[in-house]
Amino acid sequence: MSQFKNIPYIPTAEKLADMIFSKLKKIQVEPPKRGKKKRSDYSFYRTLYFRQFRFLFPELKSELERIADSFPVIDELHPFHKELIDVLFGIEKLRTNLSRIKHTKKAIESIEVEVSRKLGRSQTAEEAKRIRQEALGRVGSAIRKLEKPLAELISAKIQLSKVPDFNLEQKTIAFAGGPNAGKSSFVKLVSSGKPEIASYPFTTKELICGHRQNRFESVQLVDTPGLLDRSLQERNQIEMKSILALKYLADAIVFLYDPSKNATLTLVEQQNLFREINKTFSETPMYVFINKKDIIPKEQLPAIFKQLGEHRLIATTEEYKNELEEVIQMIIDNLPQKKFFMEEKEEKKHVEKRKKTDKIEWIFFDEDSSD
Repeated sequence: MSQFKNIPYIPTAEKLADMIFSKLKKIQVEPPKRGKKKRSDYSFYRTLYFRQFRFLFPELKSELERIADSFPVIDELHPFHKELIDVLFGIEKLRTNLSRIKHTKKAIESIEVEVSRKLGRSQTAEEAKRIRQEALGRVGSAIRKLEKPLAELISAKIQLSKVPDFNLEQKTIAFAGGPNAGKSSFVKLVSSGKPEIASYPFTTKELICGHRQNRFESVQLVDTPGLLDRSLQERNQIEMKSILALKYLADAIVFLYDPSKNATLTLVEQQNLFREINKTFSETPMYVFINKKDIIPKEQLPAIFKQLGEHRLIATTEEYKNELEEVIQMIIDNLPQKKFFMEEKEEKKHVEKRKKTDKIEWIFFDEDSSD
């Protein structure tokens, strides 16, 4: 199951500042009981500022912690998700931005400690005002420095929300081939129902996952974006998602040839693509079919067989649905036991310990007391 679907709202730096400071302005203190407050009334201002700071620092730290914790722990992710993050956004880029949020939270904690001491030792209203103004300036500056990290985390949230909800423990059949080879049609025709098919947009392409019930288990059918005849190093972001799906998800691969006149790739290019996939994923069972038999002239079949080999002919249309059902069931019946990737977890010896002095209790005196 994808861990990125429920990443909560992430504000921009400007909205974060507005949220914090607009609430701060609403925190007020009743004037002293003895009558109308005076601007030089030190007790009044110190009481007001303590109350505001009791809100400001915990609220901001809580929001920064929420943002940092909204993303899954990278080192605990499955390799499929790690590499997919790297393809979609950049895994080190994500680490850096999350670290900036955590670093800022620590900086806010330091400011909180310093301000609490200064305000507690202040002796005049003017001094208290100066301490408050200085604290708000430092907090505002810290938030402004998060403009780029927060903007990039918002971008990461958008990109990662497109990560498919694959069950990494389910048996999976991945479909491969050139663009428009009929993979999507195959998946949709043999999946067990429209509600069980989800379409995940990746820019101008889609990664489609269907499910087919097989006795007491559900099997995933994954349509990968079309691959082109070029080396792995030259593949774009869309194609790399296909490679990762084949690498980490597939217990069997269905490769479709498209020998029709409207094919995106020539037969030679499709053969090169097949050889690369077959070589790269040599340990994964491969089933090869020649698609679009419904539109291929019969007189061309001998030449096609001679070039591609006498693979089974299919057609991914509603008319041939029963035949496709037989084909997919044959593949499912021969699926090996699910391969589980056991990732070695990196040992971490750096454990953060919070000191008692880091926790600020904003209680110094009775707020209703006078000087």
